[in-house]
This record gives sequence, C-alpha cells and structure tokens, in this order.
Amino acid sequence: MSHTIISLFELITKAKKHLDQLSYAESTQKKYELIWNHFLEYSDTKGQVYFSKKLGNEFLKAYYQIQIGKRLSASQVFKVRAITILSEILEHNSILICHQKPSKAAPQRFHNVLTKYEAQQVEQRLSKETICGKINIIVQFLHFLDKQGITDLKSLTSSEVLLYLNTLDKYSNQSRSGILFALRNFLLFLHSEEVTKSTLHDLFPVIFTQKNERLPSYYSTEEINSILRQVDRNTEFGRRDYLVLLLAIQLGMRAGDIRQLKFTNIKISQNTIEFVQQKTNKALQLPFTNELKCALADYAKNSRPQIDDPHIFVRHRAPFQPFANGNSFHHILNKYMKLAGIEINNRKHGLHSMRHSVASHLLQNNTPYPVITGILGHENASTTKLYLRIDTSTTNCCTGGSE
Repeated sequence: MSHTIISLFELITKAKKHLDQLSYAESTQKKYELIWNHFLEYSDTKGQVYFSKKLGNEFLKAYYQIQIGKRLSASQVFKVRAITILSEILEHNSILICHQKPSKAAPQRFHNVLTKYEAQQVEQRLSKETICGKINIIVQFLHFLDKQGITDLKSLTSSEVLLYLNTLDKYSNQSRSGILFALRNFLLFLHSEEVTKSTLHDLFPVIFTQKNERLPSYYSTEEINSILRQVDRNTEFGRRDYLVLLLAIQLGMRAGDIRQLKFTNIKISQNTIEFVQQKTNKALQLPFTNELKCALADYAKNSRPQIDDPHIFVRHRAPFQPFANGNSFHHILNKYMKLAGIEINNRKHGLHSMRHSVASHLLQNNTPYPVITGILGHENASTTKLYLRIDTSTTNCCTGGSE
C-alpha cells in the first residue's frame, strides 16, 4: 500500500488532531504526546525523519525496554498503542478501535486470490460471520503453505493438502469438519478460477460430521440468577453489562445481534424487539419485557456515552463508536461468573452458552419445539433439537405443537 510521504513530526501532529476529534480525555492525550515526544527525540538521534514500524519497535525496546511479542504490563501496552496509532494514521488515516486484535493476515503473495475468494462469498450472500470464519480458516492454510515454500498456488499439489490435513488432529471432530468444509470450498474455488489444474477438492468428497459429539453447555436458573446478582447496577459499566446479560439470558440473543442492536429495533408501542439476525439474515421478533425496558432506560440515561449513533451499545471511551465485529462480550459474562463462584466444569462459558440455557429452560417448562425454534430464530426444528440434547427428561412431551 502506497502512502503520502510525510515526516514523523507531521504524522504526530496529525495523530494529535485525531485524538482531539475523537474526544480522547485531555490526560490521555498528554500521555500519548509525551511518548511521541520521546519518539521524536529518539528518531533524531538515529537520523530518521520518517515513520516505520521497525523504527517504532526499536524505539520501544531502546527507550522502554519493551519487546514486542512478550507479555506486557498495562503501562507497556499503552506505549505500544502510541506507536500503533501512528501506523494506523499512516495506513488508514484513522485510529482503529483499541484492544481489538485484527485477524491474522494472509501472506502477501496470496492476498489477491484471497480477496477474490472473499468477494465470491459476499456475492453468495453469506453472513459476515460465516465469511469471516471461512477466511480465518483459509488464512491458516495459506500460512502453512507459505512455510512449506509454496510461492504460487498454481504449483499446489495433493501432497501439500494432505500434509496440512495431518496437522488437524489437535481439533475436535466437529471443529475439524468445519475446517474441511471451508478448505474444500476454497480448493473448489481455486479450480473454478483455473488457479489450480487438479481437482484438489475431490481429496475429501465426503466429510463426516459428529454434531452430537459434545453436549451444549447449560447453566441452571440458580447459577444464572447468581450471575445477575453480581452486577453492580449503580456503576457506569454495571448498567451496560446488566442489559447485555439480560438480552442473552432472557431472550437468548446472539452476541452479534446484541452488538448490532439499534434503538430503532425497539418497538415500544408493541413491546417487541425486531431485528434481522446477523447469522441467518432472517427477521426475528422477541418480547420486550418490563425488566428489559427498565434496564435499557437506566443504561441510556445514566451510562451510555451521549453520542449521535443509532447503536444501543457503544464504546465507553474514545473513540466512541459501536463495538468491533469480533467483540463477543465474552469478558462481561466471565467477569460475573467468577464473582458468583460458578464452577465451569469443562462447560463453555461464552455468551452463547446462555442461548443454550434459554432453550433448556423453555423445554423444562414444557414449551413445544416449534415455539422454541421461533424464539431462538432457527430456520428449522432440527437445529433446535441439537440445542436440546442437554435435557432429554422432558423431550417426549414437548414434540407437538402448542395446544
């Protein structure tokens, strides 16, 4: 990527303006400016006028004894962030969201073909999450090929593909199946685009899946209530966290749908929440309970940053904008699980585990399968039944429609 050539001094001046425009606290701006001043002094001693990541890393090591890749303290992370901001301004003319690790990039030589593959997936109208998952899998495969000395995919043979398959033993059967599906799809794309001559996707025409291999994680009503009781709703973050947890616990909403939720999705007069699911692109209508109304009102009035953005949930520090696509609110649930003393016992403990728990609680209350399917927003009941393997005691009486 070509950049406009500007001096390090000009780049830092530009970064300062961005911090101010994004409403960073004055104290935070001063901390960044101090680090950048030290960086300018260091670059002068090295006779360097222009910024580079290499120069930035050398400065961090020489001035602050920071080694990139090592475990860092909070203070060291801030100093690394100061250099990262300069890189972001130079490359994107903007400051990206803090603490959101970008997906590992593919080797440069494979960028073009990966971009074409991603564009094809978009044309097929797959959800962003599905495409992102596929790309992450393919990127790992491309890094493996890079290490094997493959510089051009036209020279790819079955030997390299089979060698890569041997590295997948560390994954569960279900995860391995997902990787194979994505890989086969990519190899089919390569052949259709005449990048490869051989039909390498035929190496695994049948992929066995074992969806029943692992039971969905489930938390009892007592455990969930204990989690909610740990939230201090008198604090800025507590009000936000409580609303996030309620949407997951009461309605079984996916993290992506919570993240993308907008005020226009709330239909006050109808007491409903209506949105298009990010994963399936299907519309879903859920009840907007009194408890949710109170939680939303409390958060919007007393905690949410007062910015002009349609999303309900936004970052609570600059830059004030919606959460990045990769944010699954995992840290929120885990924080209160620890405070509640919940024993994980090999159970999954992300926000999606609350979705499984909602399904099980509905089943325990003799809710018919079709109703549970509708609440969860599944396209068919077979998916719902996979969720409900956690509770077979009441299955026989819940397979019919509502009376």
